[in-house]
Amino acid sequence: MTFEEEARLFEKLEGQEWVQRIVTMAINTGMRQGEIFDLTWFDVDLMRGLLHVRVSKNGKDRFVPINQTIRAMLERLPRTSEYVFPSPKTEGRLVDVKFRFDKAKKEAGIRDFRFHDLRHTAATRMADGGADAFALAEIFGWSDVRMALRYTHATDESKRRAVENLAKPIGPSDESVTNEKGRVAALP
Repeated sequence: MTFEEEARLFEKLEGQEWVQRIVTMAINTGMRQGEIFDLTWFDVDLMRGLLHVRVSKNGKDRFVPINQTIRAMLERLPRTSEYVFPSPKTEGRLVDVKFRFDKAKKEAGIRDFRFHDLRHTAATRMADGGADAFALAEIFGWSDVRMALRYTHATDESKRRAVENLAKPIGPSDESVTNEKGRVAALP
């Protein structure tokens, strides 16, 4: 999902703050929909900046770090239920957001996109931001680091940064260099 598509989606979710919060959580943590729905206040550690995912797809617990966006959102949320994102109707565990999510993405003109793709969006953005495959595997709960390698594909910007990191100052002036005969030659 591009940032432009994300903005359009949130615009179409106007008035559905509870769905906006769930989408925000998915984009900023990479958590699966079921993991978000299962999240209880007991699993939130704001002091350490971590969320404890107790029931994951692979059956293993993991800790997901939170960023300042998620921290601020969690600090503002009312604690009306044991669940962080309770059902607006029952205050119990939320079952689905498919209807509202699908309606908003259709109105936003986003095609071929599922809620699970928010997880891919998070992984891609983290990799583009410099996260390595090992960090991604830990955050997303992948037992095989090869899964994370899909997201660490080099973008044009990351390739530029990698090459730019090799640049070293040549001397007092970066505009000239001494050739093999000891003469100063201008750089091309």
